[in-house]
Amino acid sequence: MTTNAEVLLIAGPDGRDDELIAAAAAHGPRRVTVLIEAQDPSWSWSEQHVAASRRDRLAELLTAVERATGASVIGLVGNPDELELGGFDAIVGGAHLRTAA
Repeated sequence: MTTNAEVLLIAGPDGRDDELIAAAAAHGPRRVTVLIEAQDPSWSWSEQHVAASRRDRLAELLTAVERATGASVIGLVGNPDELELGGFDAIVGGAHLRTAA
């Protein structure tokens, strides 16, 4: 098992959450950032069903990742292109299923 300090888990809309959690756990991370890919600036406060669903999914992912890895976990909703990816030791999910350079 590889031990990485910082893992980015990118959860797209395709429902592969269990696979992504297992892939993140395989890295033995100390910290995991969970990103749900979405272009929705109102996800955190909107009362619309889609925003509430994103908040619920994020909460479920944060809990599942913490249980599977024992890592510190943070989460957000947004575009992975807006993140500084060089700070992560590994990226799982999205189009980035690779080790960060």
